[in-house]
Amino acid sequence: MSYLRKRGKKWYYTIELDTGGKRQRIERAGGRTKAEAEKARAAALAEYTQAGRIDRGRKITYQELADEWARESLSQARAATRANYKNVLKNHILPVLGKKRLRDIRPRNIQALMNDEASAISVSLMNNIHAVLSLTFDYAIFCEYLTDTPMRGVKTPEAQPLKKRRAFTQEEFRQLLSYYKANRPELILPILIAYHTGARCGEILALTWEDADFSANTLTINKTQIHGNAATIQPTTKSKSGVRTIAIGAALVKALKAARAEQAKDRLRYGAYYRDSGRICRRKDGTPLTHNHINSISHYCRKHFPPGLCFHSLRHTHATLLLEAGEDLELVSKRLGHANISTTASVYSHILAHRQQAERDLLDRIFL
Repeated sequence: MSYLRKRGKKWYYTIELDTGGKRQRIERAGGRTKAEAEKARAAALAEYTQAGRIDRGRKITYQELADEWARESLSQARAATRANYKNVLKNHILPVLGKKRLRDIRPRNIQALMNDEASAISVSLMNNIHAVLSLTFDYAIFCEYLTDTPMRGVKTPEAQPLKKRRAFTQEEFRQLLSYYKANRPELILPILIAYHTGARCGEILALTWEDADFSANTLTINKTQIHGNAATIQPTTKSKSGVRTIAIGAALVKALKAARAEQAKDRLRYGAYYRDSGRICRRKDGTPLTHNHINSISHYCRKHFPPGLCFHSLRHTHATLLLEAGEDLELVSKRLGHANISTTASVYSHILAHRQQAERDLLDRIFL
C-alpha cells in the first residue's frame, strides 16, 4: 500500500500501529508538499516507537533490565569485571530491586538500599554497587525504557573503611604452614608463593609451569584467575603494571620443584582420571585450585589468629619484610605489580616512617 498520497491540496501519510496485538491503520494530514508529509510521517513513527519503548520500561522489572544489560553491555568488559559486577547484582542489588518494575523505582528506594548496605561493607564494594546501579539505569535511558535516571540525587553513604591488615609474625606463619601440611597439603604451595613473591591470589592461581623458569629462578605473572568457584582465566592482569617477572629464592625454587615431582606421581596414580590443568597450584587429581579453596585459608586465619590476618596478608608480609630489611621502595612496588610507586608508599607509609626514624637515630649517633 502507499503510505503517502495527495488529497486535494494536502498530502497525507499513513502509519500502522500495534494496539493490543491488533494492527490499526491511521491516516493523518502531513502538509502541503510530499516532503512535508514524509517528514511528518517519520516524526510520528519515531514518537510511536519511543512511546512503545517507554511503555515497555514501565512493564519490565529491574531483574529483566539487569539481564539485558549484562548480555548486551557487560559482555564487553574484562572477565574479572564481569564476575565482580554480577556478584554485586546477585548479592546486593537484585534481592532489593530485582522484582520492582522500572517505573516504580524511585531515588528513595536506591538511597535506602545503599544506606542499609553501608554499615556492613567496604568503601570499594559500596563504590561498585553505585557503579552498577548507574550503568544499568544509564542503559535503560539509552534503550529509551526510561527518560530519566532514578540515580539523580542519590548520595553514596560512608561505608566501612577497609580493615587494617597486618603482617604475619614468624610464629604465626610457622603455625599456618604446620596446620596445612598436616590437613590440606595442596594449599601449601599457594601459601609459599604468596609469602615469597607477594603476588595476588588470582595471579598465583593462574600460574602455569610455563611461567616458571628454573634456569633464571623467576616466575612470570601475566594473567589472573577470576573470583568464584570456577577456574576461569582472564588473559590479563589487574593492570598493565601487573605483568612482571619476579626473581625467586632457593627456598621457593625447592618447593616448586618438589611440587612438580609430586604432580608427576599423582598423574601416574590417577591414570585416566587425572585432569592436568597445567596450573602450578592444583589438587591431587590435577584440577586447578580456585578462590573458594583459598578463602578457607582466610577463614582459618580469622579463627586462630588475632584480627588483621587473611590470605592477602601474605602479600602484605612479603612487602613488609623487604622494606624492613631496607629494600628499595621502587623494587618492592614492581614486585607487587602496583601501578605506581605512590600506591606502595601510601600502603606502607608506617614502615617508611619507621625507617626514616631509624636513619635519624643513626645520624644522631654518628654526628653528635
